[in-house]
Amino acid sequence: MATILCIDDNRSILAIHRALLESKGYRVVTALDGPTGITLSRDQSIDVVVLDFNMPGMNGNEVAQVLTQEQPTLPVVIWSGYPQAIPESLRWFAYAVLHKSAGLEPLLSAVESLVEAGTSNKRTPARRAIGISERLSA
Repeated sequence: MATILCIDDNRSILAIHRALLESKGYRVVTALDGPTGITLSRDQSIDVVVLDFNMPGMNGNEVAQVLTQEQPTLPVVIWSGYPQAIPESLRWFAYAVLHKSAGLEPLLSAVESLVEAGTSNKRTPARRAIGISERLSA
């Protein structure tokens, strides 16, 4: 069973992620802030991270930088209400950049693809950041 770490400062979003992902058979751990998420990623075997970008204190970019340094093969999906504010460096690092308004289906699809592909074991050239225009036209 794959373990998904969801990091978001909104409890309601975390509850929705947990319900959706657990209904698909994933084990879900959640964190309300970046430092807690980083600690969980150190203490547990995580297969995919779903990361909010705009969080108080340590934002998604800072969390992703730590994860990149500590676990360079850990795939991260950025889930944000403000994708236009995401720096290019984070877009390059992410396996997908998804807009919260697109709904849960793109998020579930990205997580399922990453788990099925086994990308938690290696980085591959197939990694891509999904641009805003791609998301809106899909």
